[in-house]
Amino acid sequence: MFIIWLIVGILFGGMAGILAMCLVVAGAKCDRAMARARREMERSGYGKRKVIRFVDHFNNSLFCIQDGDPIQMINQKGERQFCICHYLDDTHAKIDGKAWQLQEFAKEMARNDVIYMPLTMRALEKKRGQYDTDNIAVIR
Repeated sequence: MFIIWLIVGILFGGMAGILAMCLVVAGAKCDRAMARARREMERSGYGKRKVIRFVDHFNNSLFCIQDGDPIQMINQKGERQFCICHYLDDTHAKIDGKAWQLQEFAKEMARNDVIYMPLTMRALEKKRGQYDTDNIAVIR
């Protein structure tokens, strides 16, 4: 009888060991997949609001706003219009539902004598030839 219980114990212990090892291997695979997905999300900027950098018609930086923030436009008569801006890429934005190349937008506003400005100003810092959009200071 002792031999039978010994054989059953060895078989049960072996199966439990195999099951535990499978769980460890599956957990490690999931950890690697999660780390890879997290790195990809950080690389693509997922979850961060993009920054729209407005320029004048000579491509000089004027101000920047975050994706989804409004700008105000004032025409010659003093009438104000508020437009929501959405980031498309570094040189394009959707302003009030219309896609614009930002330098062309500046030329069109200058041609129509329209002043445009953000509701809140954000200062861009230029570091090593590129704009640092992670640490944007809000000027009120």
